[in-house]
Amino acid sequence: MEKLFDFDHTLDHRYDHSYRWTQPDGHDDIIGMGTADMDYFCAPVIKEALEKVVSENTYNYRMKPDQYYENLIGFYRNWFHFEIERDWLFNIPGTLAAIRMLFGAFSQPGDYIITQSPYFDVFDMIISGCGRRMLLNPMKLVNGRYELDFDDFEEKIITYHPSLFLLVNPQNPTGRVFTREELSHLADICARNNVLIISDEVHGFVTYDDHKHIPILEVSETASEISFLVVSFSKGFNIMSLPHAITMVKNKTLQARWIQQAFPYDFQYASNSFSIAAVTAATSTEGQKWLRAVNQYLKENRDYFIDQLIACGLPVHPITPEGGFVLWADCRDMNVDPDQIDKIFFDQAGLALNNGLEHGPDGKGFIRVNFALTRANLHQAAYRISRMII
Repeated sequence: MEKLFDFDHTLDHRYDHSYRWTQPDGHDDIIGMGTADMDYFCAPVIKEALEKVVSENTYNYRMKPDQYYENLIGFYRNWFHFEIERDWLFNIPGTLAAIRMLFGAFSQPGDYIITQSPYFDVFDMIISGCGRRMLLNPMKLVNGRYELDFDDFEEKIITYHPSLFLLVNPQNPTGRVFTREELSHLADICARNNVLIISDEVHGFVTYDDHKHIPILEVSETASEISFLVVSFSKGFNIMSLPHAITMVKNKTLQARWIQQAFPYDFQYASNSFSIAAVTAATSTEGQKWLRAVNQYLKENRDYFIDQLIACGLPVHPITPEGGFVLWADCRDMNVDPDQIDKIFFDQAGLALNNGLEHGPDGKGFIRVNFALTRANLHQAAYRISRMII
């Protein structure tokens, strides 16, 4: 069967200002396996859409075209079997900016914001930076898979009265894709205790096996009435440097409050022409073909890399991700200083990856590894790990 897209060849990202592939002084052979972006060329339909904007060479105020909304609605219908509505949609320049604005609009200084742990490291800075306090609900590692601790979640909500629950689904860094039952249980606890949900779903377009991402607004009527869905097409389509986030708000009362905050960023012509063109193309039929293909390529990468880690003989225990393209691995049996785990992989294998401690205290002794590489680079990374001596 002919491959429609080529994920095996791309630019040499050591020389295109890639954050992940930055080469420290004295090095030119470090494999970048940290920050969560992909190494692949974008979907051809995105390139064509951007070239059209460039060819026009006018960057005047522009309305969001009807096609943008039609494609978004069609994408969610096709990809998630979920019917979203146009008036739920608000645009913010980036997902982290949207989350920070939601913190400001729906909580007060000093309030707690609860989230699962281990967590995406930037959340700590965002929460503390706006004068709120992070409240951790550690997940439990049971037989190589993370599970939610509902008892701890409810007990902490009752005790500390957080204003907001920051849900990340699929979860970063563990790769868990939460089930409808899990999400419904979380939402019911929040509803009983007057806690609003902010659901960060940026990794939701990449899932594996039988795991299906369920948008928070589709989980249940209860969830849809207390939730803000925050999403970007950056992760799924590798358009990180075209910042564009979408917040979806179904509840009309929450919508009215959110409009007051979002208006300076979302008024009709406050749009980046390139981002709008890219998202419109990504959510088209052709864009979805590319997304299906990259999901398959990433699944093969995931399975290969896990097999190699298991076979290499090191006491490294990978946690199979159900979504996203980062691998969370348990290195506690290596019996090394947890502060130095990333340095050991750097020094011995020439790999730049994330120390689990960057993801909070529950990441102690773990690493996070991005496997969205070309097959050749991933093979080289696996070979280097197999040569490590602990």
